[in-house]
Amino acid sequence: MSVKVLLVAANPLDTGRLALDEEMRLIQERTAQSPYAAEIEFVPVWAARADDLLREINRHAPTVLHFSGHSSLNAIDLVGNDRRAKPVSREAVLRLLGLDAARSVRVVLLNSCYSAEMAKDIARRGRCAVGTIERWGDEQAALFSASFYRALGFGATLKEAVEQGCTSVLLEGYTGADDIRLHGDEADDPGGSGDDVSAMRLAGPLARARHSTHDGAAHDDRTAEPIPLFNESECADFVTRFLAGARSAALTYLDVDGLLGINDVYGEHVGDLVIRRCSEMVAAHSAESAALCRLRGDQYVVVERDVDAPSAEKRAGKLVARIRRHKWSHLSRDLHVSATGSIAHWHGVAEDAPSLILRAVLGVKEAKVRHRASLAAAPLALPELGGDFERERDKLLHLSSYLSSDERRSMRRDTEAQLEQRRARPRF
Repeated sequence: MSVKVLLVAANPLDTGRLALDEEMRLIQERTAQSPYAAEIEFVPVWAARADDLLREINRHAPTVLHFSGHSSLNAIDLVGNDRRAKPVSREAVLRLLGLDAARSVRVVLLNSCYSAEMAKDIARRGRCAVGTIERWGDEQAALFSASFYRALGFGATLKEAVEQGCTSVLLEGYTGADDIRLHGDEADDPGGSGDDVSAMRLAGPLARARHSTHDGAAHDDRTAEPIPLFNESECADFVTRFLAGARSAALTYLDVDGLLGINDVYGEHVGDLVIRRCSEMVAAHSAESAALCRLRGDQYVVVERDVDAPSAEKRAGKLVARIRRHKWSHLSRDLHVSATGSIAHWHGVAEDAPSLILRAVLGVKEAKVRHRASLAAAPLALPELGGDFERERDKLLHLSSYLSSDERRSMRRDTEAQLEQRRARPRF
């Protein structure tokens, strides 16, 4: 997987001279010192004009959009046809990032003066964004960005990378490090838990784990989806492999409510953005060691090995709450998105993955029917069911390729025998 950084540099003739070439040299030099430098690809755009932004975003689908040059509270300065400054307004930048072509952009770094307010507005659209609240000198800008990308190359989170960039500025004896602001989509949410999209990693093994499929193939960056999409059989096989050798596990099944209605009312492009944002939140707020996949488009499976039940339930509860509290109106006016989840706990008994998944599915269905909670405990055993529920089980049991029918039936009987004595877990 390659993280593409679109380095947009502009220094019009009628603006103060900037050493942008020196900044680019230092960025590439320091990033090359990191162990995962090969995962970060820089695409420079010199003397950038307004149309260059559209063209290069379409061509490269960058993960990071980096701007170096002059800016004000409400605009960044690009180069016009007369080589003089051409201000591009904050509204134009936000509209650019709202395009489907810009879906791949997850981080925006405005390495220019007075850019913190624009960064805050960008973050409200679901990205991480970095800006400064005061003037920003050549030396500070170069030191910050070079150390920022080197830290990413060492597998640091975005928050850690910003801190390393600020520290580098201070170590060299410059001021201004305290003027740098990192904004994430939860930055202005006083009710949040403190975890935000700034905790994501763009390079290194933890980042690769979020972007790989069940067979280890890298996920296409252009889709901007951090979680692989599986059918029922692939999901069951994926969970089976992950549970091999585990003593216990917790499987969270999460369903985005009413996606068909969202597509009908707001359009399929909005539905696609909802799923993309939900995928990013699931990836960012699940345990680092968890296995993640998407099922049937709008449902998620999160599996944690050898974890205590309260911890898994707490994480799942926070994730559902985040989806419900997210500022969805930024995607479309009056849009609200909710999700329903269920946790099925597994304690090493002879239960196959399809049955474990189906128990969690039934927990979600029951929660929706009874309107009791946004997060429910799954039933401890599969009951004898008919109708739609029976067909649901058949999809998982019969499409899975790793066990014979006799083995599945035997394991189901053993599971129910061991679990029927256990007291049902209360809803939470």
